[in-house]
Amino acid sequence: MQILTCSPHAGGSTETIASLVAERTAVSGVPAHIVQLRNHLIRPCTGCGYCAVHQDHCTLDGHGDSAQALLQSIRESDLTLFVIPVYFYGPPALFKGLIDRAQRYWGLLDRQRGRDAPRRPALAILCAARTRGERLFEANLLILRCFLDLLGFRLQPPLLLRGIETPADIVANSHVLSSLQDMSDQAIHLIRGTTHV
Repeated sequence: MQILTCSPHAGGSTETIASLVAERTAVSGVPAHIVQLRNHLIRPCTGCGYCAVHQDHCTLDGHGDSAQALLQSIRESDLTLFVIPVYFYGPPALFKGLIDRAQRYWGLLDRQRGRDAPRRPALAILCAARTRGERLFEANLLILRCFLDLLGFRLQPPLLLRGIETPADIVANSHVLSSLQDMSDQAIHLIRGTTHV
């Protein structure tokens, strides 16, 4: 299992969430590898169109850029859990940059699988400092679902957390901790028993 933390902030709430989930799954014999996106170089897509002509190749690959390796690790992982903070109602810039670099797979989509082919499951936890806003998570979820569909995944019902600004907002909240346990248990169940949804 892979947990991708999408915040540029070290030691914040997303890393706390990832650690708590990883601890819970490890106790059940399901180790989790935490990948901190902030530790990787991801150059932004320039829309040059090179990948549309040269299948699965990007002019930005190499020279320390991690996008190709990160995308491949998501595609090859038995299960990926995304932990995403909400920034201005959307994803952090670094994560959006990785999503944009997945454009390389668009031209392969119809050749690799039918639109109705089974998708592998993916999980997500979104956390926002705000406590209000009907559409607080809407943009993130739309972007994430499109991204995962392109990679051959289907997003399972996400965990949406409000009022989470610091790690203290997590560890002091029994409802949040219980929800994280439930998400951890779901991850364990998916790895042990479900390959397609």
